[in-house]
Amino acid sequence: MDYGIQILSLRDHPERVDECRNLLLEHFNEGTSKHPAQVLASTDMFPQGYLLLKNDRVVGWTGLHEKEVVTGRVFGWKGSMTKDEVMSDELTPWITPLLVHPGERGNRYGKLLLEYARKEAGRFGFKFVYLATGEIGYYEKYGFREIGLTTFTWGRPTKVYEHDTIIENGDADDAATDCKTTDT
Repeated sequence: MDYGIQILSLRDHPERVDECRNLLLEHFNEGTSKHPAQVLASTDMFPQGYLLLKNDRVVGWTGLHEKEVVTGRVFGWKGSMTKDEVMSDELTPWITPLLVHPGERGNRYGKLLLEYARKEAGRFGFKFVYLATGEIGYYEKYGFREIGLTTFTWGRPTKVYEHDTIIENGDADDAATDCKTTDT
């Protein structure tokens, strides 16, 4: 077991905001790197941010948002859109973004972060969680189901996925319960 792994809420650990922002800025993009500050500035349920620590170093990040911004119609989905660029209130919350430091990939940390976000959404009372991505094959292996196709605001094609949340009932066999994993 790798006992140096923890997943923490940024709201509970605001002293980690700069580390989270730096990880997102260095390995994702400028817009996403603003997410940690948005988490701390909000008093609403969303956005939320979760950081994965390995030996007290931030190596992963994900969050929950109320809405996702896309352009155009979501092909294959029967719901409605509000305006042209925001997914309907019918689909909430959204997992976004998911990032694991490139040097730490292959250790199933993305899986741990996804499970943690699904648990948090369940704790907040939601039955499903959603995500939009151009990555094909990654999320399906963790049980996400494609429910539509669309494009991000910068024009890149994307799939819209759904997954059940995790409602904790005290099961000790859930891999994300203690946020520890085997380094494989």
